[in-house]
Amino acid sequence: MNSYVITPKSQAEQKELNRFLASAHLAAKVLSDDEKEEIGLMLMMSDVDPNDTVSEEDIRNLRAE
Repeated sequence: MNSYVITPKSQAEQKELNRFLASAHLAAKVLSDDEKEEIGLMLMMSDVDPNDTVSEEDIRNLRAE
């Protein structure tokens, strides 16, 4: 099933949203900053090609900087 991410702009909007979700008997979860960061990292990792490689020379050049 799909999910929605909704970010209230103020405390008042957050209270109103919570009230609506409760009255509509909709399940909701508030994400912490750490959880949002983890989701972002997972999305970035899913876009990486596991077969892509970096040359030893490129790694050496990074260490030299």
